[in-house]
This record gives sequence, C-alpha cells and structure tokens, in this order.
Amino acid sequence: MAGNLLVAQGGGPTAVINCSLVGVIEEAKSFQGEGIDKIIGALQSVDGLIKENLVDLGLENSTNLKKICGRPGAALGSCRRKVTEEDCERILEVFKKYDVHYFLYNGGNDSMYTAHNVEKLAQSIGYELSVVGIPKTIDNDLAFTDHCPGFGSAARFIATATREIGIDIESLPTPVSIIETMGRNAGWIAAASAIAADNEGDAPNLIYFPENSFNIDLFLSDVATVFSKWGRVVVVVSEGIKDAAGQYLGSIKSEAAKDGFGWAMPGGTATFLSGLVAEKLKLRSRSEKPGLAGRTSIANVSLVDQGEAYLVGQAAVRAVLAGKSGIMMTLQRDAGSSYKCSIGEAPLEKVANAEKLLPPEFMNSKRNYISDAFLEYCKPLIGDPIRSFASLNLHRLVV
Repeated sequence: MAGNLLVAQGGGPTAVINCSLVGVIEEAKSFQGEGIDKIIGALQSVDGLIKENLVDLGLENSTNLKKICGRPGAALGSCRRKVTEEDCERILEVFKKYDVHYFLYNGGNDSMYTAHNVEKLAQSIGYELSVVGIPKTIDNDLAFTDHCPGFGSAARFIATATREIGIDIESLPTPVSIIETMGRNAGWIAAASAIAADNEGDAPNLIYFPENSFNIDLFLSDVATVFSKWGRVVVVVSEGIKDAAGQYLGSIKSEAAKDGFGWAMPGGTATFLSGLVAEKLKLRSRSEKPGLAGRTSIANVSLVDQGEAYLVGQAAVRAVLAGKSGIMMTLQRDAGSSYKCSIGEAPLEKVANAEKLLPPEFMNSKRNYISDAFLEYCKPLIGDPIRSFASLNLHRLVV
C-alpha cells in the first residue's frame, strides 16, 4: 500500500508534543517515494481535518523542524472534539479525496478513542487505512505504556516549582502553602513533586491524590501535625481530588466549564483548601496553581522526555509502513539497574477504554505522600537532577 500520510495533534499540548511531530515528519521524509507520497498535517486536529484545513509538512526544512522541537504548544494546533459517526464518515471522505492511507494521531485517551473509531469505520467499508496512535499526555494516565511522553517534563516542572516555593516559604514564613497540580483522575503529577524533597522537612510535606476519597478532617489534622513540627507546611494536591460523594473540591460546576468530551473542568482545589486551613486552623495560608505553565514549560523540559517523544513519532511511521494498524506506540522500561526504554505497541481498542491511575504501591500507608518505589520509577524520567541551592552557613555573631 502506498499513499499520503496524515498526522494530527489532539488534546492538551505538552512540552514535547512537537518532538513527536518532528519525529513523524523526518522519518516520513526518508520514505517519500518509497511508500509515502505527501506528508499532510491537519490544523486544529480533527476540526481541521473535517474542514479540509490541511498543510504540506513535506515542505518544512530541517532547520525549522529543529526549532519546532523546542516550541511550546501544539505546532499544528489542537482541539477537544468528541467525534460522532457522521464526523468519522466525513474524515474518511477527506482521506479518500486526498489519497490518505496512513493516519497518525498524537494524543491521550480521548484521541486514541477517536483513532480507534476512524479505523473501525475504514475497515467496515473496505478502505485501506493504517491507523496508529502516538501517546501524549502530562497526566501519565494512558494504559499499556510504562509512561507517556509529556509526563517527564511536567514532573520536572512540578518538582522544580515545589522546591523553589518551599525555599521561599522558609524565607518569609507563610505557615501554609497549597500547590494545585493538573491531573483530573490520576495523581502522577502531584506525586512527582516529591522529587523536590532531599531532606526531612523539605517541601512537599503532604501530597494528596485523586485516587483516594479526600477526608477534610484528616487533611486538617495532617496539616496541624506538620505545622507543629516544622512551623510551616507545603501541601501538593491534584486538581481532581474528590470528597466521599465523588464531587471535585472547589471546582466550577457550570456546563460551560466542560470540554468537548463532556469532562467537567476540575480546579480551585488549592484555593478551597487554603480557605479551610485559615478558617479551621487559624493559620495564614495561600494557594498556588501553576496550571498551564506546568504543562507547557520549555524551560523545564526533560531531555529524556524529548528524546522519547521523538522516538515514538518515528516508530509510528515505521509501524504503518510495515502494515500495522489499530495500535498505539508504547514505551516499555527495560530490566536492569540503569534506565532504558524500548518501543512497544498496544491495541487502540484496549487503550481507548482504559485509564492508568497511580497504584497504591506508589503511595504511603496514610495516602498523604509517596513511597520510595514511586521515586525509583519517576526520577529517570525527568532527566538530569533538578537544580539544588546552597544555604548560608549562618555563623552566629558572638559579642
């Protein structure tokens, strides 16, 4: 089979999403005339595909592609759209019109669901189409892969931010600081903040994950206990933590806050909890929400993450040329004392209906911090160690 290859980027961008795109383009260029004709990009993801808003990526020069690798956001543009059966039919019409026989979709759970549905429809009508998913998400919640491109950089960012906020709090004490991370249902990013703590008492002192029902009374007790020992508390919470009734804490409940897939927008958790601390414990408290800065920060990009994002893009091209379809490329951690990953694959059908949550063995027994096993898992993904800082020796003046 020969024809044109089309690539799109879906969902929230990561710091390394464009590395996967460049991996696709550069690998596909090497096969132009040998299975691949044009390399097409869909602007604004499936929205642009449906509207035929397409570009010729084969005309991009290598100098510019190198720069694109280090660009935040999605270079092609993205969207959050839950495709209907009519949308899938329209997408196949566009594929036929532009002789597209290879479709690569770079995204998270919802994007893999879209790719799976497009492939199913193509099979049902007998249209030759190879569909391969390229994993992407800061939340690290795609199943069947050891980790996702995008997570390592988000982990590096939150660890760096937590360390710096912790030092700031020591300088001019605000008794309690609560940092809110992204992650709707999975606590991977919140957990990564623990990389900031080298010594006992270092920030973060407490971490709370959406995998566990959140108990306000236990939270206030934890904060009071840490404050009595250290005189300050840095807490990290996932935006997706819920109460016993399954409701997000402090989130916006308006229909307008839902995304294209109908997911409610979590957030406001740190502000809500900070208010509780002030009211119930009578401690001055402030909230911090890095938000999109934690998703898109190029200044904190992990070089390991960049490299792996590029590799899964390359591998996706090779997979479709080998006749594979209905799969997502994965990263599989090799056995051994030193960190190394190999490229694997998983069925789109299974990936589209699964969510990888932070497992219990990566949390402590109280579910308010991580275990050593998580640090062993996460540290290789952030690349070089995050920056450390010196302290004055503070020799006391004697008169």
